[in-house]
Amino acid sequence: MTRILFLIFTLLYVLSCTNKSPESFEDRIQANIEAKIDSLNLTLEQLEEAGNKETLLLNFKQSRKQYKNIEPFVEYYFQGLSRRINGPALPEIKTDDNMINEAAGFQVIEEIIYSDSVDLQELKKQVRILRTDLNFVRQNFKDLPVQNHHFYEAIQHHIIRIATLGITGFDSPVAFNSIDEAKYSIDGIEAFYRMYCDVNDHEVSTKLIESIKRAKQYIEKNNDFDSFNRLEFIKSSLMPLSITFEDEFKSVLKDVPNFGDNKVFSGHLADLMQGKKLNPDAFSPFAASKSSAEKTALGKILFNDVQLSRSNSMSCATCHNAKMAFTDGKITSNANVHSNSIRRNSPTLLYAAFQKSFFYDMRSQDLENQIESVMKDPEEFNLSPEEIKERVSSSDKLLELFKKAYPDSKAITPFEIRNAIASYVRSLMPFNSKIDHYFKGTGSLNESEKNGFNLFAGKAKCATCHFIPVYSGTVPPWYNNTESEVIGVPESIAWSNAKIDSDVGRYKQNQLEPLKFSFKTPTVRNIALTAPYMHNGVYNTLEEVLKFYELGGGNGIGMNLEHQTLPFDKLALSEKEKQDIIHFLRTLTDEEK
Repeated sequence: MTRILFLIFTLLYVLSCTNKSPESFEDRIQANIEAKIDSLNLTLEQLEEAGNKETLLLNFKQSRKQYKNIEPFVEYYFQGLSRRINGPALPEIKTDDNMINEAAGFQVIEEIIYSDSVDLQELKKQVRILRTDLNFVRQNFKDLPVQNHHFYEAIQHHIIRIATLGITGFDSPVAFNSIDEAKYSIDGIEAFYRMYCDVNDHEVSTKLIESIKRAKQYIEKNNDFDSFNRLEFIKSSLMPLSITFEDEFKSVLKDVPNFGDNKVFSGHLADLMQGKKLNPDAFSPFAASKSSAEKTALGKILFNDVQLSRSNSMSCATCHNAKMAFTDGKITSNANVHSNSIRRNSPTLLYAAFQKSFFYDMRSQDLENQIESVMKDPEEFNLSPEEIKERVSSSDKLLELFKKAYPDSKAITPFEIRNAIASYVRSLMPFNSKIDHYFKGTGSLNESEKNGFNLFAGKAKCATCHFIPVYSGTVPPWYNNTESEVIGVPESIAWSNAKIDSDVGRYKQNQLEPLKFSFKTPTVRNIALTAPYMHNGVYNTLEEVLKFYELGGGNGIGMNLEHQTLPFDKLALSEKEKQDIIHFLRTLTDEEK
């Protein structure tokens, strides 16, 4: 009897195992990330206990290698926390709550380890903070969905991250391990792709594996930070890799309707570098704000209409002239209304759609609000929304255009006026410059321009604030945050004993010390057409701007700015290198159509 019972229980156990559902890709990924974080934690423990500099450096590099393997998922699923894990070694400022969170994570640890004198107590503290954050990821990742389209997007984002934040030195600003770390990232992409194929019984793509292999081989042969040819690597290795990866997931994406809706960007790296699949309406305040051809055409007329100002002598185009890349060429904009000057330089409106905030001090959160501020400003249009509505409504021609642009509206409202102008501004994204033609395969660059790109995206550190390929402070790949910086712009040209310009920037709206003299990072696209430069128009030439940065910003020219975010070590660029950078900057000028 006992033997019979044993056989019955054995049979039931075998059947239960046989009927167990197969392991899903989600299960495998979650278990893998959990194991990798456990391994990373062990390395961080060793880092915490290391007694000499050589061991510290070895353990730190190993921990970074392990992190780069899991980074796609940390960045994709834990956007709020990922900045603290591997963001800039700068305080995180939350203006909504008037809070300042002290910097933490890998970049803070990197600064400690690579300093002349290692503060072991601070190192232990920072390692423990990092391990706490990683354990939060470990604990919560197992409850998050990892569907095939999520995996696809996370990997495409990571390829973009390698190109725009990795090889530029953004997340390894002191150690300069960025090139080796790009290989670790690609190793991780290959491992997770093979896992995907294994679990889903999907044939491994020879073409994709070859593309991955070529990218890794390129790094192995060219791994010096300063001399690394980023232009060639992006175009010849990473862009093809992103395209081939998409080819592998086309059937998956077909089953995900509206996959790219409401995102600033929804493509792969090749799309991004060619100015494709960027959504200018992503930062619109409402669904009804979405652009249309009719709104854009109406907005262009209103943009150039002087009757929107009290004096009938000023329009948006007064300070944003299309022939000057939508600037006015003046040190600070002349309002032409009250015979006085607005205090700041007029920025370009080209690519303004890809900003999260507007004005140099970022006080407006969308274009419609920014336009309303200009309309109400006594130093600019100086009209109330109702007064502008009355002026627009008096024109039969404009009334007809409004009916076409807003067929569901019973009457013109101030919002529709602002929205039409905003729609026109959002359309100003030509991606028609020499650098764009290069990445599209329809043009070429000379050697100086190529070298200038590589310096901009490497040794000169320009791309760590002006992120390629929009070349502004809106951070890829999510593009949901626009950064500001304290660089120390002087009141007048001076290369020593300089005085800070009196404009306090964002501090006027938010009384937080790190925001004093902080200004939004603008795009440098079309920069050859937008002189003079800086928020106060202090510099007249690109050579002067480059000299300011080469010397280390405000602190490098004699200021004592506690919260300067720009590194103030000298760049030590040769005259040829500086000219190469300027030649590259001129490739960012859009061609007239």
